[in-house]
Amino acid sequence: MAKIEMKRLTMNCEQTTFLLLLFVFVLMAFLQSCKKEVVENPYALVDRTVHNENPEPDALPYGSFVWLHAKVFRPTCANSGCHDGTFEPEFRTIASSYNSLVNHPVIANDPQETFLYRVVPGNAGASFLHERLTTFVPNTSGVMPLEVDPGSEWESKSEFYIQKIKEWINNGAPDMYGNPAPPVNVNAPPLVYGLVVFPHNNTTTPYPREQNSIYGIGAIEVPPSLVDVWILPYDDNAGLNEFSSISLKVASEISGFSGVQPASFSLESPVTALDFGNSSNQFYYKATLDLGGIPSGEYRYLRTYLDDDVQQNITEVPNDASNYFWYLLFSLKIQ
Repeated sequence: MAKIEMKRLTMNCEQTTFLLLLFVFVLMAFLQSCKKEVVENPYALVDRTVHNENPEPDALPYGSFVWLHAKVFRPTCANSGCHDGTFEPEFRTIASSYNSLVNHPVIANDPQETFLYRVVPGNAGASFLHERLTTFVPNTSGVMPLEVDPGSEWESKSEFYIQKIKEWINNGAPDMYGNPAPPVNVNAPPLVYGLVVFPHNNTTTPYPREQNSIYGIGAIEVPPSLVDVWILPYDDNAGLNEFSSISLKVASEISGFSGVQPASFSLESPVTALDFGNSSNQFYYKATLDLGGIPSGEYRYLRTYLDDDVQQNITEVPNDASNYFWYLLFSLKIQ
């Protein structure tokens, strides 16, 4: 009788084990069937760079530094392995180009050590940039540019472009807004190298610019509502978060900013957009404007105010002496 009971107990254990294993198997199969299928994110490689509209090179103020950068320094000199950040001067952006040229000490020189600066405002003959473009200087790699990319205009227009560089230097090497070059060893004022406008709290698609018959591009077309203005400020001394203040004014007249209450810019996670030289850059500063109630068809003009805590006065961009082209780029048209 004891043997029979032991046999039944053994069979019950085996059955229990079998049922337990079966339950585990079914549970695993069920969990596997419920497991979310891993698929490749179809948007992982989407280019989220904002391709906002900016002037074509031929529409830029003729002979200005921004024009020289668009026509010569970036397409001819910033090619791969040359002045693309590999060697100074650094020609990838307008800011880096200007600040690594004007009153910037030379690294190389002629055997007589004639030159002190790459660009001496008002004196092309004393500027090493002009010398490198026109003369073979011993102990250097040769006349610049050493080589150009296929399709470059340099081969057919080099004399013309060199003449324009010479004129720019002899006219005082003004910055992209036409402001005089700062003296040697004097901190340069901050500038704004890009502007783009988005719907409020939305950086998916920027507002477009209208087409202007003279400049080929005009004011940014915006609705009468809340909009976000993003700018790209630059200072050769102040870092990204070291400006004492950056603010924005909006006026109905080009020079009607007196008494206007400014809106402050805040430092935000950046949006990548094109600067005025059509180079991709990160825009960190945003200000929100309320354009509600402004009639359709009216224009509003923008002016930025930057304090790097060094200049005697707050820098205005654009200012009353700026070319009309810049008033146009810093303007809004209400739709």
